[in-house]
Amino acid sequence: MASRRLLVEVLSIGDELLIGQTVNTNAAWMGRLLENEGWRVNRCVVVSDDEEAILEALADAESRAELVLLTGGLGPTRDDITKHVLCRHFKTRLVRHSAIEERIVAWFQRRGREVLQVNRDQALLPEACTPLDNALGTASGMWFERDGGVTVSMPGVPYEMEHIMESGVLPAMRQRLTSTGRRPQRVHRSLLTMGAGESQLAARIEDLETFWETQGIKLAYLPSPGSVRMRLTAEGAAVAQLDEAHAQILRRIAEWVVSEDGLRVEEELAHLWKSQGWTLAVGESCTGGGLGALIVASPGASAYFLGGVQSYSNAAKTEMLGVKPELIARHGAVSAEVARAMAEGVRQRFGADYAIAITGIAGPEGGTEDKPVGTVHMACAGPSGTQSAAHSFGRDRSRNIAMSIRAACQLALETGRIASKTSKAAAGVADSL
Repeated sequence: MASRRLLVEVLSIGDELLIGQTVNTNAAWMGRLLENEGWRVNRCVVVSDDEEAILEALADAESRAELVLLTGGLGPTRDDITKHVLCRHFKTRLVRHSAIEERIVAWFQRRGREVLQVNRDQALLPEACTPLDNALGTASGMWFERDGGVTVSMPGVPYEMEHIMESGVLPAMRQRLTSTGRRPQRVHRSLLTMGAGESQLAARIEDLETFWETQGIKLAYLPSPGSVRMRLTAEGAAVAQLDEAHAQILRRIAEWVVSEDGLRVEEELAHLWKSQGWTLAVGESCTGGGLGALIVASPGASAYFLGGVQSYSNAAKTEMLGVKPELIARHGAVSAEVARAMAEGVRQRFGADYAIAITGIAGPEGGTEDKPVGTVHMACAGPSGTQSAAHSFGRDRSRNIAMSIRAACQLALETGRIASKTSKAAAGVADSL
C-alpha cells in the first residue's frame, strides 16, 4: 500500500466546471504530470464557488494527502474567493506585495491596457503563503506549508497553472522529497491494442492478470474508440518485476498490440515515418480532414506530412484525386475500389512515398441494406502497391469518424512496418553477399 506521505489530491474550484460550461482539463493535465513524477493522485474533486464547500473539501484533502493542489478562483472579479477562503483556513490575513504589484502594472502597460484597482489588488496575498511567480498572467500561485504537507493554490487558466506547476511546484516538491531521503516509487508501463475489446483481452490474459496482482502489479483497461490501452502499475518492491509482467502480457496478446510503449497509433506512425525518411499524404471523404488534423496535432509532423485533400463529394474525388466516374458508378463511392483509387490519386498528386485514403458512411443517414451506416473503406498506397481494409462500425457519427481515423493510421502503420522489415531483410541479404 502506498505511503500517505506520497499522496496528491486536486481540488478544482468553479461553478462553471460543475455545470459543464468549462471542461476540467486542468485536473487531467495535472494527473498525467504527477503520475509521470511517480506520485499517486488519490482524488480529484470539483468544488463550487462557495466558501464553506471549499473549506470542507480542503480540510478533507489535507487530512489524507501530503500535496494538495487547488486551481481556480484567483482572478480580479468578486466571484474569485479562493485567497479569502485560504486566509480563513490558515488563520492569516491579506498583505500587499509591492514587487508583485509592480509586475502586474508592468504586465498591463506592456499590453497598452488600463490598470484598474482590482488588478492591483491581485498583489494582495495571504501573509502565511510563499508567492509563486506567474510570468504568464497576473494571479500569483500560493504555497502554504502545513503540518503533514503542502497546499498550493494556482489560477485556473490552464497555461498559467501549467507554468506554475512546472517552474515552481514540481521543483520545490522534488527538493522537499530529496531533503527527507524519499522518492516516489509509482511506475507505469502501457500497451496500446487495436482489434480486440476489453473482454477479449481480459480472457486471453486472465491467469497472468491474477498472478501479477498477487505480486503487487495492477492492470487497468482504458478503452477509447477503436482501441484499448492496457496500463500496468507497480509501487515499491513490485517495480522490479514490472518489465517482466509487461513482457509476458505483450507476448500473450501480440497480435493486437499496436504500441508496446502505449503510444497512440498516430505517434507510432509518426515515429516510423520519420525514422524511415518517408513522406505521407492523405485523401479523406467521411472524416472531412480529421485524419490530417490528427497527424499535424503532433509536433514535428512537417518532417514527413505533405498535405491532404478533403474529397467529400464524388466530383471532388474525380477532379482532385483522379478517381474515374465509372469506378464510382460501378462500385459506389464507399467501396474498396474507390478507396484504393483515392489513395493512389493523392499519392500521385503530392508525390508522396505513401498515402492513406478513407471513404465511408459516417451517418446517421445515408446507409443502405448493403452498406449500412458505419461502413468504411480505407487504403494505403505505397511503393510496393496498395493495401485496403473494410470496417463496419456503429451508428454514432462522431464515434465512426474517430474509429475510422485511427483504423486508417493502423493500416498505414502495419503497411509501413512490413515495408521496413522487408527493407531490413533485403539489406541483410545484400550485406551477406
